[in-house]
Amino acid sequence: NSKVLILFDDNCQPFPATKKPDMRQIMIETLLKMLYEYGVSKMKIELMCAVALHRKMKEHELEFMLGKDIMDEFYPHQLRNFDAEDPDQIVEVGKTDRDEIVETDKAALEADLIIYVDMIQIPLNGGHKSVAVGLGTYNSIAPHHSPHMTSESPHVMQPEGSHMHACIERMSRLIQKETPILVIEAAMNGAIYPFHLRYVGKPNKDCNIVERVIKTFTPATLSLLPESARYKILKSVRTDYEPMAVNAGDIDSVHAKTLSLMKDQLAIDIPRQYSTLVFGLPDMSPYAVDARINPVLVVSDILGYVFNWFYNKPLIKKNGVVIILNPTYEIFHEEYHVAYKMFYDEVLADTTEPFEMQQKYQEKYAKDEYLIECYRNRYAHHGFHPFTVWYWATYPLKYLSKVILVGPKEPRVAQQLGVDWAKNLDDALSMAREISGDDDVVALTMPPFFYANVKE
Repeated sequence: NSKVLILFDDNCQPFPATKKPDMRQIMIETLLKMLYEYGVSKMKIELMCAVALHRKMKEHELEFMLGKDIMDEFYPHQLRNFDAEDPDQIVEVGKTDRDEIVETDKAALEADLIIYVDMIQIPLNGGHKSVAVGLGTYNSIAPHHSPHMTSESPHVMQPEGSHMHACIERMSRLIQKETPILVIEAAMNGAIYPFHLRYVGKPNKDCNIVERVIKTFTPATLSLLPESARYKILKSVRTDYEPMAVNAGDIDSVHAKTLSLMKDQLAIDIPRQYSTLVFGLPDMSPYAVDARINPVLVVSDILGYVFNWFYNKPLIKKNGVVIILNPTYEIFHEEYHVAYKMFYDEVLADTTEPFEMQQKYQEKYAKDEYLIECYRNRYAHHGFHPFTVWYWATYPLKYLSKVILVGPKEPRVAQQLGVDWAKNLDDALSMAREISGDDDVVALTMPPFFYANVKE
């Protein structure tokens, strides 16, 4: 008679999308077989995609991730997306010792065991974040996805020294008092490119003659194609991710192993900090799966993600400059990015300062009935979601002297985003030189992803 709730991540990670079969399908199929062998009834098992405030996954996306057999057996009555705005399902667990509200899906409290199946790509994810955030509501997520959490401490992308992750852990431990949680974490390798594209992820010095020739002519060849065709080609690539290890057990012991593996995989020793960072952002974001990246994500993915991908200190010096290369089209997916479009048009037109927008607009967007309807029934990100990604840029917005956007033909988009604009890279480097007084520039190429371990 034991009730088992199996939770799994949405398709925000790993990204880009993996080839079939997805590791979550393999793990859940194996897990179901074990549960049946232990005598757990199929009717006592529920599967739930822990989307938090992300957009819900569509049926075809769930089938791509989990496979036809699981879909046929459980969907739709025992397999669903979490809904953070469902009044019939959301319950309050309690408050932490710092008065932070913890809410979750009542299925988590009614279960005898929660099993979270996780593919970990970066140390941002997994561990205590899985259930506490994956089944979190606006009331629960707002305390840790706040500019107060990241204003003085830049650690967002890994738990050590992170105010955000400490808050999440407090909430997770409260849930653990109600229901035991078993996690199964697959620490994924960095094999983003399939065999025929592996040269893309290599430095030129490591490429053979054929690979160098292909690398030289590919950009020019792609530029001859219509932009829509390039988009389809690039989005069709499926990654070759494989697990370095799969560990199961309680959160603390398992996630410690995952973080160790991640550090071995991602840490790159870098001798010193640099004055200027140049980064060409591809049309890729965990929050733009099956969609174009929008202007809000262009800034937040660089300052919230890439800037924060370090273990000890930022790759860029204090008062340094970040140059973003991206065309930054004003395109917002009509289903997924409804709140982002409103955020761009209204909030950023008024302010780009995280604390000010939190005070003036956060509650309005989080409680907006239209945005809640879009989240619940139209596959949109929650009204609060664009605020969360912008808040992750709170520290770098204070730390850097300038952010320069190169790509848009006119400065208007950059002005809306609260950053500077340059018509080309040479002009941007000249602007950076005026600030730093040197040509101390580092250029990053991602993917594959890495975390900086700065020596000096």
